[in-house]
Amino acid sequence: MGASKTFLVPVDFSKGSEIALKHAIRMARESGGRLLLIHVISVTFAFPLEVGFTDLVESVEKEAREGFNRLARRMRLKSGEYRSIIVRGNDTAQAIAAMAKKAKASMIVMASHGRAGLKRLILGSVAERSLRYAECPVLIVKR
Repeated sequence: MGASKTFLVPVDFSKGSEIALKHAIRMARESGGRLLLIHVISVTFAFPLEVGFTDLVESVEKEAREGFNRLARRMRLKSGEYRSIIVRGNDTAQAIAAMAKKAKASMIVMASHGRAGLKRLILGSVAERSLRYAECPVLIVKR
């Protein structure tokens, strides 16, 4: 087999991201690849100089690390099969695409939350924008 495959899986700890992770686990195990789990913390929700911002972000990062540990146990991931990282960013989709490029990911495997109508118009689709920004293939898994 050629170079090892890396499957980048954005995780927001929703049921949809767990379903996407299950697909990525299967593909990684079948191909001898590895998983890179990424959780993006949006820093647009507060101005960085506000009092308490650092504490809030550190609290969110701590929750994400604990979430990764619980998820790895539930999915029966072995320590050598995956790596998890937390990224801060203004645009979740751009952060996902940038990490995929940096990690030389073979593929991004992510969930689509299936928003429609006004919610989709206002919020946009992280999956759709990630697909646009990414330089590697993107598998979008519907729930």
